[in-house]
Amino acid sequence: MPAKSLKTRFSLSIAAIYVILGMTMLAAMHQGTQNIIASLGTRFAIKQALLEKSKLMSQIQRNLSLSLKMANSPLIREWMKNEEDIELKKTTMEELESYRGSFESKSLFLAIAESGHYYYSDGTAADYTRPRYTLNAKNENDAWFYRVMAEVETFELNIDYDNHLDINKIWCNVVIRDDRGQKIGLGGTGVDITHFINQLIDTGEPGIETIMFSAGGTLEGHKNREYIIHNSKVRGTEKKHTVFDLIDTPEDHPLVLRAMEKLATRASEVENFPLTVQGRKYLAAVAYMAEIRWYNLVLVDAEKVIGSRSFLPILAISIASLLLIVVIIILLLNRLVLTPLGVLAASAKRMARGDYDITVAARSDDEIGELTGSFNEMASMVKDHSENLEQKVVQRTEELRLANDKLAESNKQILDSLCYAQLIQASILPTADKVQPFLTEFFALYRPRDIVGGDFYFFRALAEGGWLLAVIDCTGHSVPGAFMTMTANAVLANIIDSDETDDPAAILTILNQRFHDTFHRNSDKDGIDYGLDIGLCRYQPASDTLFFAGARIDLHYVMAGEAVTIGGQRKSIGYRRSDREVRFENRAVADARNKSFYLTSDGILDQAGGQQGWGFGRRRFGRLIGSIAGLRAMEQEAAIQQELARYQGTYPQRDDITVVGFRVHRDSVTNTRR
Repeated sequence: MPAKSLKTRFSLSIAAIYVILGMTMLAAMHQGTQNIIASLGTRFAIKQALLEKSKLMSQIQRNLSLSLKMANSPLIREWMKNEEDIELKKTTMEELESYRGSFESKSLFLAIAESGHYYYSDGTAADYTRPRYTLNAKNENDAWFYRVMAEVETFELNIDYDNHLDINKIWCNVVIRDDRGQKIGLGGTGVDITHFINQLIDTGEPGIETIMFSAGGTLEGHKNREYIIHNSKVRGTEKKHTVFDLIDTPEDHPLVLRAMEKLATRASEVENFPLTVQGRKYLAAVAYMAEIRWYNLVLVDAEKVIGSRSFLPILAISIASLLLIVVIIILLLNRLVLTPLGVLAASAKRMARGDYDITVAARSDDEIGELTGSFNEMASMVKDHSENLEQKVVQRTEELRLANDKLAESNKQILDSLCYAQLIQASILPTADKVQPFLTEFFALYRPRDIVGGDFYFFRALAEGGWLLAVIDCTGHSVPGAFMTMTANAVLANIIDSDETDDPAAILTILNQRFHDTFHRNSDKDGIDYGLDIGLCRYQPASDTLFFAGARIDLHYVMAGEAVTIGGQRKSIGYRRSDREVRFENRAVADARNKSFYLTSDGILDQAGGQQGWGFGRRRFGRLIGSIAGLRAMEQEAAIQQELARYQGTYPQRDDITVVGFRVHRDSVTNTRR
């Protein structure tokens, strides 16, 4: 590298400065660099999280162990099978009193499955040998007992928060079995952990916070008691406060969720990461208490816990050294680089204003001098090319405009075609004036995923006041799906007219055969599979009976607020893999005019939404129609639209959606019989 090179002089100067200052800073920072604040804070948070977990679980484990021992007592188990034995009961109560005195809460309970008797003693009542009350499977307050008896094999720890007394209790519900291993009841005690939780949360140490939350993120312990009181009062769909509400950065939510998952699956004992909570940055560590399904999150403000005063001398020396380096670098840059570059920058501005007749004098033979020479050459070349540049720009701009106009016109033609296709597809849907004479209430929620789609609904009036009503979900979306709907509508109408049948099962059987004959003549060569799902109803006024046959589409009806589903057969229509000779069957619903009926394609059932992005689902749909069946048709449609929009949120519509609801005309039966 030449001696006069700017890079050489600059590199040697910086190296000399760093050698001198580096040795000074190395001696001053030797002690301070051994342990950095972040490392100490992280270790402290991890140890604190494990310590808190250990303290809480040790308190619970002692009472749980004693509950398990009590549940294994031969005397207690024998008495539970012979509850009316007075002498045995007296001896058993003495033993129970011994256990009660050993429990931390000085209380215990015993629930017997055969009699339903619930015994409870906390040492305050004069006579606790008689049951406090009798459990009832129909009483929702006693549902916990029957759930534990059905689902739990050994024990369950159940957390109960009383917002009136501001008390957290953990109930040890231990299953008691007889000599043959059969479940005969439950026993255990309640552990008041309120004071202990408050000690963990309100440590009084600056810079340390503890948050406790359950598996879903719901806050169970926090320094702001309003959160806990609010959560204890929440009922129904009202939102509880969660730990995610406290985390400011949405990008941190997956970090916490992954940590929860690893802890819950025991892939890790404790997880640590940086976290921003309510506007403050912390070093966080979280541990999982599997027995009670709680997480304890320890937040450490390292700056407050460890303090930075001890690092001030190192910081002062570092700042002074860096400042000295910056000053020296600035002086060198100004002398060797910045001043010559300033001249070049001024010349570049003149060139930017259109003055290309520029020549800059080279004052040195280093890189700056070479750059100056290159600049002079560039100015000369720009001057030569600028004369033709404007003409080329105008030419390219015009070409781009023409291409853009063609693209816009093509897009408009495609959109116009789709809109026209929408009008054509809408023409096959039954109009209100055709449906209203037969149905008291009728609505059709019809939402193709694109402008046109593969869903449609069908209505045909029959003799003697009867009618056929169907919802059909064809293969594909958009234009291919729309073509399928036109084909399916034509074939369905032809079957009803030509084959002279109004039996739903027979219509579906013929429809399946027609589709196989039409679309799969050359099945070996055709790689595309066509078909549809359908739910078809026929109403018979004389008997007030609704007959239904379905191919992967179900019929739902609501009576007295209860939703009932009549499943369609798990066979599709017309697909290559479906059986051409399958025979569909009818299902009958009597007393039809006292019920509200619903047919739906799978578009609404599979629509993603909610917090997890799961499908809307059949259960949610059943609850929804059960709650709105008494409304008018327009109100039902609006309610379904509103609930679907609420659940879907920001998720895109993934399929065509069709929901039809109706009630049979109340005069149809009477008119027919007259």
